[in-house]
Amino acid sequence: MKCLSRVAALVPLLILDCLGSAQAAEKITVAFGEVLAPWVLADTNRGIIIDLFDTAMSPLGYEVVPVYSPYARRSKVYQSGSIDVVSDMNLNTVNQHDLQGFLSDVAYSYENFAFSLHKKQYQFKQLSDLEKQSLLSWQDAKIHLGTDYANMANNNPQYSETFDQSIQVKMLFLERYEVIQMDASIFEYYRNKIATEGKLDVSQKVDRFALFGPSPNGFMFKSEKMRDEFNQRLKQIKASGQYQKIFARYIPALEQIKP
Repeated sequence: MKCLSRVAALVPLLILDCLGSAQAAEKITVAFGEVLAPWVLADTNRGIIIDLFDTAMSPLGYEVVPVYSPYARRSKVYQSGSIDVVSDMNLNTVNQHDLQGFLSDVAYSYENFAFSLHKKQYQFKQLSDLEKQSLLSWQDAKIHLGTDYANMANNNPQYSETFDQSIQVKMLFLERYEVIQMDASIFEYYRNKIATEGKLDVSQKVDRFALFGPSPNGFMFKSEKMRDEFNQRLKQIKASGQYQKIFARYIPALEQIKP
């Protein structure tokens, strides 16, 4: 009887422990661009950016809930109040869209290049050299990459943007556009994927031009507390070596990450 009494006394405590654990798992909804591999892999809820955010916030008791949308719509979704955090943010984007919230430290950087088929023999030296070629970029690039880029794009009547970066690669090899502008890792990911599908020959030699420099990005938070927690965890992840390991899952040949 004493054993049964002890068990009965423990049951309420166990229930309270379970309730406490459930309450601790606060959900964070985060908006990501939906066609951004290997940075975002929407079909598996994985990718560099998602893994980075999850590694930072999950140990604090948060449950990360990804929300995917076309790249340019992320800011609108954030403004609607339906999500807590939006990825791929910098001061240019925040100011242009008048976003209210708390911007994190730089969490990762894209390495954008202008890509062209080698047979074209282009010799681009500066941004303005792109004004005379048909150029397909990604959504919001004119805002995200600053004034000089926006001036080039506005002076180019053949400039376009698309939310689907796999289309950029296809359009280059189909010779529908002379130049595409995108992150090197995204280019290689979709080039390999298209080659595997076997529907389009993407074996031609390609030239790349480093006209843009690194594109640093972070996360915009509705909550200052969450932003501060993320910044602290980001420092810890970098110091522990976890940061490099996250990138190595998706870009094994990458020798150095520039945050």
